[in-house]
Amino acid sequence: MSNIGGILKNLSQQIEDKIRSTFMDSDIIRREDIFLLLEDNFYPNLKKSTLNWRIYVLKKSNIIVSVKQGVYKLLKEKKIYAPVISSKQKRINRLINNSYKTISCCSWNSNWLNDFSRHQAFTNILFIEAEKEFMQSVFHLLLDSSFKNVYLHPDQSVVDNYISENKESIVIIPLISKSPIYQIARAPIPELEKILVDVFCDKKLLNAYKGEELLRIFQTVFDEYRIDISRLINYSRRRKQEIQIKKFLIQNHILKKELFV
Repeated sequence: MSNIGGILKNLSQQIEDKIRSTFMDSDIIRREDIFLLLEDNFYPNLKKSTLNWRIYVLKKSNIIVSVKQGVYKLLKEKKIYAPVISSKQKRINRLINNSYKTISCCSWNSNWLNDFSRHQAFTNILFIEAEKEFMQSVFHLLLDSSFKNVYLHPDQSVVDNYISENKESIVIIPLISKSPIYQIARAPIPELEKILVDVFCDKKLLNAYKGEELLRIFQTVFDEYRIDISRLINYSRRRKQEIQIKKFLIQNHILKKELFV
């Protein structure tokens, strides 16, 4: 059994090496390209079921990533972003979980963006994103638990007069349905793709990261970290910013137009 396992592992490594060497200079990889490579080098008379399985394995192994249906991109060796969860963030998460067992929520700190930007913002906003029907309850829960500088879905005047003057604030905003979220240290946090889209869409809370800083953030993230383009575009669609973010990525030479054709 172990010998068979070794043979299969060796075959998977050969396929990975062949995929990387063949498509290392390609902007996109089409399904038919993978079919021809596998048929010519590994599976004569390749069956559809085998192709589907091999594409699944390549994606799960972080060798390729979906751009759209039938189109992929070689995933270069990049870092997986794992931000530091603050003690305040952990305390708030435990408080919410203990109070509302079924709530969908996530949290993140705006100072995480300092990892990608040139200039470092000295103020921090801890975003608590919660389902709309729970926002008011979460707001009062934090106030009753003696948290300071807590704001519920603030308007521009509150941002200008209060939040912008605070060293640290807690802002409760609505969670977009089907947002890409995962967990670190039992704390639900947004995927990096969601953070990028949210910063791009923000019109009032993250002004420190606009203009050249926004461009710098996107360039740094795409250069250094693993990004699931399909996830980013799907979430931008939920935020009704798909066209705008595609235009931004293409015009600033972060991604090529062919990826979206």
